Amino acid sequence: MSAMVRMRIILATLALLIATHLLTGRAGAAGQYDGSRPLLCAVANIMECDDQGKCERHLNDDADHTITFLRIDTSAKTVKAGNRTATVKAVSNIDGQLILQGGENGRGWSATIAEDTGRMAAAIVDNDHTFSIFGGCTLP
Repeated sequence: MSAMVRMRIILATLALLIATHLLTGRAGAAGQYDGSRPLLCAVANIMECDDQGKCERHLNDDADHTITFLRIDTSAKTVKAGNRTATVKAVSNIDGQLILQGGENGRGWSATIAEDTGRMAAAIVDNDHTFSIFGGCTLP
C-alpha cells in the first residue's frame, strides 16, 4: 500500500471521527432552555375543559381569568404566577424537553418546554376540570 493511499485512509478516518463527534455532541447537548437558568414564560392561550367534555378557550386579553407570565426556577424548584407560587416536585430533561411536574390543592400539573426553542405546553388537572396552557419561554 502506498503512502498516499495510507494518508487518504487516515484522513478519511479522522474526518469520520470528527463528524461523528460533532453530530453526537450536538444531539446530546442541552438547549438554552434546559432549566439550568431561570425562565420567564409568556402564556399565549388557555383551554379549559370540564368533565363533560365542554371546552372554552381563554385568550390573554381577559386579565381577570388568565395568567400572563410564569417565572420558572428549577434550582429553587418554584413556578411563580403573579402572587402565587407552586412547588416543582420533579424536573427532568428527556429527548430535548425540559419536563416539570408538581401538585397541590388537589390538582396535579405537568409542563414541557422545548430546550431549543422555549415553546411551552402545560396541563393542570383537577377532578372535574383540566386546563391546557400554551406559550413560550425566554431567559430573563
